[in-house]
Amino acid sequence: MRALVFGLVAALCACGGSVSETLVPSEFDVSTVSTPMALQAAPSFADERGGGVFLDVSGRAVRLRIDGSAYLIESHPGNPVAAGPGSAVWPLGPFSAVVATEQGLFVAESGWLISPPWRDVLPAGGLIGTAVGDNGITWLAHSKGLFKLEGGSFAELKEEGASITGITGLAVAPGHDGGGAVWFARGEKLSYAERTSTTAYAIKDSQLGLEALTGGVSALAGLGPTATDRGELWAITQKKLWRFFNATWTPYELPHAPKEMRAAGRFLWLRAGDGLFRYDADSKTWGEAKGLSAVPTLLAADSSGAAWVRSGDQTLAVSPAITPRLQGLFQNEKLYGTDTAITALVPASAMPVGAYFQVDEGPEITVKAEDALPGEGPLANTLYFSMGGREAGGAPKPYSFVAWPDGAHKLTTSVRYPGDVVAIRTTWFTLASGATGTVSYATDLEPIFEARCAKCHTSGPGRDLTTYESWKSNSGLIVAAVRDLRMPADGPLDPTFIAKIARWANGGTLP
Repeated sequence: MRALVFGLVAALCACGGSVSETLVPSEFDVSTVSTPMALQAAPSFADERGGGVFLDVSGRAVRLRIDGSAYLIESHPGNPVAAGPGSAVWPLGPFSAVVATEQGLFVAESGWLISPPWRDVLPAGGLIGTAVGDNGITWLAHSKGLFKLEGGSFAELKEEGASITGITGLAVAPGHDGGGAVWFARGEKLSYAERTSTTAYAIKDSQLGLEALTGGVSALAGLGPTATDRGELWAITQKKLWRFFNATWTPYELPHAPKEMRAAGRFLWLRAGDGLFRYDADSKTWGEAKGLSAVPTLLAADSSGAAWVRSGDQTLAVSPAITPRLQGLFQNEKLYGTDTAITALVPASAMPVGAYFQVDEGPEITVKAEDALPGEGPLANTLYFSMGGREAGGAPKPYSFVAWPDGAHKLTTSVRYPGDVVAIRTTWFTLASGATGTVSYATDLEPIFEARCAKCHTSGPGRDLTTYESWKSNSGLIVAAVRDLRMPADGPLDPTFIAKIARWANGGTLP
């Protein structure tokens, strides 16, 4: 087996010295899912449930499914202008993305391109990238500055009253004291902003020396937290790859200069020279992808550990094995209820023997292949393994977390195939079903209203829902409308928002 050696060189920086060692990535043959539609080699969004949002060769936004099939995303009839050809797609949340088009920025969500309230603030041509945190905050780097999207609130982060411009890289990762922060590179300067109050941020230096930053930072990527790990930052400078973990910078000397990175959840994908590499933060291991017919271009990565690449004239989802996809639970989700239907989706063509679920170190739940639910429509060749079993009518039965305490947990999903082949996925989540999981109108629901409901339920055509009292008096109708996917009119809410509204209505309608 040929191994590409990553030499870990000794270096001194403001945070101390690093120790020399050598890392040898293990080679793996890629498992791929291809799409028949011709797509652009442009930044894209990968949904951890499979598929994502991409651009076809004409610039039209396209939603890919888990099996590689695709359909066009239409501009919503209520938009002030129709979305024109797009140039890039960036993550905006677990299941949504922002699409930069000739007619401005649009949000791809629930099968529509939706005009957001803040689209007039930012010209589409200046969008550099986004970074999504696990706290519900999305950062947008633009030629005009650095902007924060939190619920329905949209605001600019400034440094000493001035806009932060010239950004070349953006990521969410811990700062030097371990707190959550947004990192941004500006040429040969690397900084991060750390929240000091609900409205204020302090901007701090990276403490990476000037010599290390010579030539500038071309890319940043952040990996998310777990119950025992606050996350980490990766940076590409002119010749090196850097890791920032536990307040320490570590440089990696590569045989070929690193070109591009994409990260999601606990996985980092890196292209260096002609090679494609994958880092797993849970196991702290590197792998090198084999079996691609041409030098890949990274389009997107998702939290399941897969990446979408452009290889020759093909667009492929690549991973070390057939990745089990989850519905009902996503990476770093906060569950507000004790019952939720969780299913693992696996291609039937892979002939899985069964799926196995385990919360923390608890007992393993086994679901055999003959007990899996068959898919329907475009996903007819997909098997659904329900963690909670089946209802009497055959639908997936919710799994109960009532025996588990509030706090951070992990769900390990294993799918086994003939020949003792096992594909494993770890999903970190937080259970907030008791006192720590209270949902209030001001904190949780009002941002959802401002982002998705205000344009119809402020002055019409829908009923006025601008106050806490109006939400409380209409709580039953609101829950029914969002659960039945009848509202909002421009497309249903993400499942996590629906769960929040239902939790609020059933948990005392707190102000």
